[in-house]
Amino acid sequence: MINKLNILIGTIIFVCFSSLVSADELDIKAKSLEVDKDNRIITAEGNVLVSDIKNNMIVSDKIKYNKEKNILNTFGKTEILTSENFKVESENIIYDNNKKIVSSNNQTRIIDKDGNIISVTMFNYILEKNMFVSSGEIKITDKKNNEYYFTEIYIDEKKRKIVGTDIKAFLNDGSFKYDPRNEPRFFANSAIISKDETIFNKAVFTACKNREDDKCPPWMIRAKEIKHNAARKTIFYDSAVLKIYDFPIFYFPKFFHPDPTVKRQSGFLMPRFTDNSSVGFSTSIPYYWAISDDKDMTITPKIYTGENILVKNEYRQAFQNSFLIVDTSYTEGYEKTTTKKTSGSRNHIFGNFRHNFLEEDNIYSDIEINLQHVSNDTYLKVHDIDTELVSSDQDILTNEVKFQYQDNEEYFGLMATAYEDLNKIDNSKYEYVLPNLVYERNLISNDKVGIIDLYTNAIAKNFKVNQTTKFLVNNIGWKSKSFGNASGLQSNFEGLLKVVTYEAENADNYKTDGFQAETFGAISYNTSLPMFKNIEDKNKINLLTPKFSVRYAPGHMRNISDEDLRLNYSNLFEINKNSQLDVIDSGTSAAIGLELSNLDFSNNKTGEENYSLFIGQVYNLESNFDMPSQSSLDQRVSDLVGKASIKFNENFSLKNEFALDHNFNDINYNDLKASFLLGNAKFNLGYLEENNHVGNSSYLKSDLKLEINKYNNLSFDLKKNLETDSTEFYNFAYNYVNDCLRAGLVYRREFYTDRDVESSDTLMFNISLFPFGKVNLPTIDR
Repeated sequence: MINKLNILIGTIIFVCFSSLVSADELDIKAKSLEVDKDNRIITAEGNVLVSDIKNNMIVSDKIKYNKEKNILNTFGKTEILTSENFKVESENIIYDNNKKIVSSNNQTRIIDKDGNIISVTMFNYILEKNMFVSSGEIKITDKKNNEYYFTEIYIDEKKRKIVGTDIKAFLNDGSFKYDPRNEPRFFANSAIISKDETIFNKAVFTACKNREDDKCPPWMIRAKEIKHNAARKTIFYDSAVLKIYDFPIFYFPKFFHPDPTVKRQSGFLMPRFTDNSSVGFSTSIPYYWAISDDKDMTITPKIYTGENILVKNEYRQAFQNSFLIVDTSYTEGYEKTTTKKTSGSRNHIFGNFRHNFLEEDNIYSDIEINLQHVSNDTYLKVHDIDTELVSSDQDILTNEVKFQYQDNEEYFGLMATAYEDLNKIDNSKYEYVLPNLVYERNLISNDKVGIIDLYTNAIAKNFKVNQTTKFLVNNIGWKSKSFGNASGLQSNFEGLLKVVTYEAENADNYKTDGFQAETFGAISYNTSLPMFKNIEDKNKINLLTPKFSVRYAPGHMRNISDEDLRLNYSNLFEINKNSQLDVIDSGTSAAIGLELSNLDFSNNKTGEENYSLFIGQVYNLESNFDMPSQSSLDQRVSDLVGKASIKFNENFSLKNEFALDHNFNDINYNDLKASFLLGNAKFNLGYLEENNHVGNSSYLKSDLKLEINKYNNLSFDLKKNLETDSTEFYNFAYNYVNDCLRAGLVYRREFYTDRDVESSDTLMFNISLFPFGKVNLPTIDR
């Protein structure tokens, strides 16, 4: 209506009683006018426009102006445009030109210059102060769809400020929600809302979903004052108490955190509590420092009650096409030393840097640098240090520089690596690999010849203090195109040529009299006969595939009988079954296998496996005692190896990987896994057994997960050595998760000992309040 104020239909009448003209006279324009001179009343109808000396404008279809009382009444729908460009939509307005108040007792909408909507059941507008006053049911909906409810409100147009009492603010803006179920809200005795800041007095804040029957939320922060600074995008709390299910947990004299629109801002993160029988009770309180847009740091002091403090630091920096992480920690050491708990400070420094030179659809090139150092071999385990780069159970440290390039046709890698085995105490713990150059390329790929690939590796190693090897190895691998016949037999040929040049010094099982040049080769013929049968259920089929492979590798091979190698079905038909760079299994052999499976295509186009059995065995023409006895490939007849699985129903399945002695009397290897799902409980059981030439161990491992309901779950896992009848560890954990809170309690009993690592009991408690528990990395894409 207001945007049509300048278009007046019909005659425009300017009304002014010249004998009574004053500085605060109202200007009335309308289509028609009726004047009652006796009672000094003007009645105007049709596109009525009333304006005052402050440029406040009123638009209505009908008004009545009592000149004697200096009061104007509107009838029906009325709009007001104030001098400060606030728009009012109401009915039956009263303009008291003596008191300078505009009022209405009808439902009214007030729209400010930013588009925020204030809905009230009555209002008074004080003209001299440019201020709205209202009481009753008051609702403000801002342009982000947040809702504020008051019982009394004052709106200052000039200062752009709102003061209200008994406020309930519901933040519907998605940026405030970590979970779609969140209902973030502020409740306060009073509030002051302006463009730059919002202040809640005697207030409560929570992000949790509103619970039925007025139950307390999972967490809330109650404070004397809560202030949101819009410019700094930070929420400040004064005399704040954190309550978990209405139970006070922490008191903060001062506390602040970024508002949810901020991805990264400095501040304290959620604490973690740990009680360990070796080093005692500790509290970790991380501080997140957003240094700039491209770098940040997390500083975590771990405060022990009976040991010296430990300080961890994680520094992260993003560059254009690069990312750097530096992870460090330091402690002065044990407060009280013993024969095992030796004196001296402890520290670690880990680093990772990666740079992408080129990254396209089918081409990439990058360089990666890893740095790992600890001042004490057991330091990470004792203090249970786990970060993005560090694992507390880490036994091997790797320091490495690695460059890679790959496209559709070739791969090139250049590496230099130093390893440190923390389980060893002498200099044999170190191994150096420098350089390690790898080049791979597809030479031929066509239907006539098949596939021919080149693999080149130039590598030098220093290990076991004074043993050195230098290798240049070229492999040419060939796979022919598969061919078949009318009976369904599928066959192909495979070949491998290995040219090795090496120099060794003090190395076992190598020639040490200068440079050596050796050539090895192997060729194999592989064939299979895939058969299938549809069963009564058309969505299920049985597959049966006999497989046969014969290979010939002339000449000798280096003795690798001390190496780790286990024969399984995955490598049964490989042309070269060992993992050594310079060796091809020598001799003539045949591998025979059988694959049986049942597939269900009811819910999956690729088929879901109901059961399967894959078994096979290797037959050598002669014994080969250069091969590891652990693999059974040193014998003329190998172990019978295989794997099997069966899915009884959606709740129960078994998987098994096994190796039977060639006489079928002994089980040399047995890895059995069972999975049960009973209602809300999931139980996994694993049994591992190694006998005879494969090993001498027997373990039982199990875990149980119980979903009590959608909020609560329990888990328990253990590992037991059946050979020694001893439990190595067991864990018990309870987790509670809802839309705004995650709390966890973990108890761990570990029987492992190593120097100052003692068998220990550990109790950990951590809690995360959403959205406070989330940390974002620097903004440049990694």
